[in-house]
Amino acid sequence: MPVDVPAPGKRISSSKESKRRRSFFGRVFSGIGWWSAGAIDWAGLRDLSRGASLIRDLCARLNNGSPRDPRFRTSEDREFDLEATAFLHGISVFDLRERLAVRRRQTARIAYVSFALGSLSLIAWMCVAFLSSWTVERAAVTLEFLPFCALFFLVAFYNALLNFQIRIGRLASWREYLASNERFWPH
Repeated sequence: MPVDVPAPGKRISSSKESKRRRSFFGRVFSGIGWWSAGAIDWAGLRDLSRGASLIRDLCARLNNGSPRDPRFRTSEDREFDLEATAFLHGISVFDLRERLAVRRRQTARIAYVSFALGSLSLIAWMCVAFLSSWTVERAAVTLEFLPFCALFFLVAFYNALLNFQIRIGRLASWREYLASNERFWPH
């Protein structure tokens, strides 16, 4: 006896369901069923609470962060342990130093390019902000562009910090970088 298999997304309807008819009141009030819903449904608070739960979960994931790669070793005083790291990566210490030198040049290049783009964006923003007529809409658009400019400066600072860490051979905080007697600009 063959079994009827429905196509994906289709339901098998029984003969009782197809013959069942709605009553007059069921047909009239089926379109306005939202009247019987509570104020929470009308205000959309369930959707808001689901959105808040999503944001809370995403923030928790961001706060936990991803664990650092345990294969790049540092000692107790936060200095790079090049021998252990080279061993874990299966390369020589010389190759690891070469890779760090390449990474140092990359971070310097990214820092300078990001700083230049941030400066150009800020100059363009200042020209538009000071030369255009001020309306409420124009002020809102002008203020919304500032985080875009700040993003370039943050990327530049982050890469300069990475460059500083590679230069001194240990992990350093941003405060140590700003307070250091070392050269500020990456090289």
